[in-house]
Amino acid sequence: MGGRGSKSGGGGGGSGVDVTHNGETTRYYFSEKNGMNYYQRGVGGTPQPTPLNMTVRDFTKRVQANGATVKPVTAASKAAEQKAYEADRKATNDFLNQADASMGGNRGDQRRATKGRRGGRRGI
Repeated sequence: MGGRGSKSGGGGGGSGVDVTHNGETTRYYFSEKNGMNYYQRGVGGTPQPTPLNMTVRDFTKRVQANGATVKPVTAASKAAEQKAYEADRKATNDFLNQADASMGGNRGDQRRATKGRRGGRRGI
């Protein structure tokens, strides 16, 4: 790891900003990997490369120049959002697993039943 700067590898998982433009607020999180800068919208967003490989500072300057207001996201609010996202994903996963079970349980059985119905209609 070595070093004391941001390239030492001991980072806190990226920074975030709330950008408000035309009354709409969007939360962006930033990360860096192998010299490429990435941004994502919200905790569950997919990381995408920043335009022109902009840093957080460059991104902030550009949106402010376009008339948006920028507010930094605290580590505590990011952690709270991450926790809420994980809880929501767990609840969604449990619901979908329950839905699979109530539709007949084993997917192999579902496939065989479907093939059987199709075969019956086709006279096989």
